[in-house]
Amino acid sequence: MKKIWSRLEGELTSKANAILESLNPGADEVEVEALEEFIGQELPTDYRDFVVMHNGQSQESNPGFFDMFSLMPIDLVQESWEELEGLRDDAGEDETCPGDWLPFAEDGSGDMLCVELESGSISKYVSNDENEEIADSFESWLADIHAALKNGEYNFDPASGFGIEPKGPEDHEEEEDHGVGEDDDDVVMDSDDDDGETAMTYNFTAKMIELYEDEEKVGTVPWGDIVRVRVSSYAGDPLISLNLPDGSDHEEIEIPTSIANSDKLFKYLGKLKGWDPDAFKEALANTDKDGEIVVWG
Repeated sequence: MKKIWSRLEGELTSKANAILESLNPGADEVEVEALEEFIGQELPTDYRDFVVMHNGQSQESNPGFFDMFSLMPIDLVQESWEELEGLRDDAGEDETCPGDWLPFAEDGSGDMLCVELESGSISKYVSNDENEEIADSFESWLADIHAALKNGEYNFDPASGFGIEPKGPEDHEEEEDHGVGEDDDDVVMDSDDDDGETAMTYNFTAKMIELYEDEEKVGTVPWGDIVRVRVSSYAGDPLISLNLPDGSDHEEIEIPTSIANSDKLFKYLGKLKGWDPDAFKEALANTDKDGEIVVWG
């Protein structure tokens, strides 16, 4: 465990030092034992060793850790355990989130990374979709992050709060198709090509929306400049409309939910201050009967 962390620490120092600076000092033995007593089980050795080195991340200034997830300190781990216990008790969701899953990272939208106490494997608890096992152990999860950094297969913007974002095959395809450079964040692409007019393409990165016409960049809109998000229906499918400030060259961007990587777009929207993910999901499900719905702003 210490060996892989030492290697990862070296990569973080040169490529994502803001993450290292956000890590809390380690928990003491009393805190760890108190958590184990509270959940009624011992922690897997590799996760326990990590918590003793770093008790999650600071909640005041947090650039994220990996793939939109931030590491939780022990007090938030305990609160999240209680939250999942409540879901299982109230809704019988044991199959959705097994009882030996201990949350250790969260993305702010209800999804969490969990260590399975019995096997030690790492799984993603998805609040509105199917769960996914992502690593055999906490140590192997850290090894995957190390590999992404070492091989350059990542994006990182400390201001986004998303941590290290691994690149997938679709990212490389989009970079080739749309000329996105190495410094760009993970993107979701959309195109507006009505009546034979010049095609408009939108790159949705962690920091901003980039607007292109025929591969030429014509403007940018930071996520913080969005003034309203609306959901409506077009041709029977949900349509997301982003209203931009008055005077912008493009005061509205319309995005069908059927675009590739829409889940990433939803994650970016979820970082807007005051965003209500439940209201957004309800709006997507009811556009055919409720018409246009303002979900934010």
